[in-house]
Amino acid sequence: MRQYRWRARSSDGKECSGEILADSEQEVARFVCAHYGCVTGIEKADRPFGVRWSFLHGKTIHNKERATFFRQLATLLEAGISLAEALDMMSSSGMGVSLPTVSRQLSDGLRQGLSLSAAMRKQARAFPPSAVAMVEAGEQGGNLDTVLKSLSVYYERQEKLVKFVRSVSIYPTFLLVVALGTTVFFSLELLPMFADLYASLGVQETQLLRTLLFLKRWIAAHLPALVGVGIVFGRVLYQQRVRLRSWFWKIPGLRGLRQAYLEVRFVKMLALLLHSGISLPEAIHLAVRTLADGPSRLRAGRFAQGILHGLGIAAAAGQAGDLFSQTTREFLRIGENSGNLAPMLAEAARIREQELTNRIRELKTIAEPLLILGIAAVIFAAIAVMFSPLFSLMTQMPAY
Repeated sequence: MRQYRWRARSSDGKECSGEILADSEQEVARFVCAHYGCVTGIEKADRPFGVRWSFLHGKTIHNKERATFFRQLATLLEAGISLAEALDMMSSSGMGVSLPTVSRQLSDGLRQGLSLSAAMRKQARAFPPSAVAMVEAGEQGGNLDTVLKSLSVYYERQEKLVKFVRSVSIYPTFLLVVALGTTVFFSLELLPMFADLYASLGVQETQLLRTLLFLKRWIAAHLPALVGVGIVFGRVLYQQRVRLRSWFWKIPGLRGLRQAYLEVRFVKMLALLLHSGISLPEAIHLAVRTLADGPSRLRAGRFAQGILHGLGIAAAAGQAGDLFSQTTREFLRIGENSGNLAPMLAEAARIREQELTNRIRELKTIAEPLLILGIAAVIFAAIAVMFSPLFSLMTQMPAY
């Protein structure tokens, strides 16, 4: 599947455009004709929205800043302030560096006759296509302030989830650093000191101690070459980071967490887009952008294709592999039968997010004692190596 940009003209002469994930230009044309009108252009989007060229696509802002931006803009609009005035006020506020800059660029776009969504579309690094589509739907439906508040809540929850994942990983990471530091300190400081002590006392070193000392001397003698090899090796790892990340998330216990996290992001955004009045096929294609994982994007693409080919929502979800959990599939079925798909998806996302946080807490509870035991084992091994000559000497002493 590839990313395509399309342009169309509706029956009332309105120009519109967007992006979609599809297998061919013919599939894009069928989708656009069914939902927007006459196709005026289709092209391959070789460089998708959100690329890294900031001088072409504007300034990057993060989820926390997006939440602040949408919340403040919604508050100002609810207070009766016009959109242009609200953006001018936000551009002169002290909200860091990124938000005033983005607000100023959006304000300039409005002065050029653009709508807010069209101005946001030019700031692709700051606003993903899903957010732009929701704002456009809010402009057309006359409920822009409500859509902005919904976006604010969405990005606040995303930031909260990311912070939670980071917070539970801080202590295990600290323990790993302590274990590594203990090993380095033992190798560079304590080991040579005890070797000199045993030499002055005439105590014979054990084979293990001699081997470790030999390795230390060898590393010290070849340090420049080893540093060069390490730099080359690090560069290779960096170039293969996507593949390595893929392998990392296949580790038992982690793969399920990764898939659950991607599912929560996708289902949350899908519910938000549907609630804003965006059609299901387009909402799926926009929500796909929240999936950084290639296989998950392909599964979401199969889900969208099933919808376009006339399958029911629950049946199409069955073609998406493990993109959806059994819980989410049940909510999809209930939402399809009741006609309340968006609320059911939002509830499914809430339940899956709670399950995800519980599983992360359980993993942390298991990992921390294991890491502490690992550090204790490292310290015990260091003590055993350092004092092994004394133990050997003591066993060889005659009994009186």
